Amino acid sequence: MKKIILLVSFSYLFLFVQAQEFEGIERGDKELSFNGFLFTTIGTEYNAISGNFFLSYDSYITDKLVIGIAPGVSVSSSDGDITADISGQVYLNFNFSSTKRSFPFIRLSYYQYSFDFETYDILDVAFAQGGLGFKSFLSAKLSWETTITYGVNLSTPEIGNLMLMTGITVVL
Repeated sequence: MKKIILLVSFSYLFLFVQAQEFEGIERGDKELSFNGFLFTTIGTEYNAISGNFFLSYDSYITDKLVIGIAPGVSVSSSDGDITADISGQVYLNFNFSSTKRSFPFIRLSYYQYSFDFETYDILDVAFAQGGLGFKSFLSAKLSWETTITYGVNLSTPEIGNLMLMTGITVVL
């Protein structure tokens, strides 16, 4: 019982501290992030593992509106063959707060899975995405960010993707 009380107390303390106001983000602030995601197929005869790793740079247009670019590498393994492609994202975030340690945001993005246009048609590997995220500042300059987005393929709208990305961000 003591462990449960300790865990609940710690959780409330954590949430209380995270809801506190701090100096916050200002117009003109810049950020550098390293984030990514991994996924694998389950329950199919086709074995595939894939992931994306991004180095993001963004700028605050206002204290709540962020525009960014995220070049990355898409790595996949299918039945023993490993491939790597250059990928990228351009995104716009709207933060619901600029003075809280933790806050949600809305993200709109254009995601290009591959720039190998000899193999793929440009729209076959392009997605328009929208989603939600959550950012939590660990210190005045360091934060942890997680985003979930759903994307629609620009060539075949019946095909979509669901991405859960997470990573660390530094305010420059």
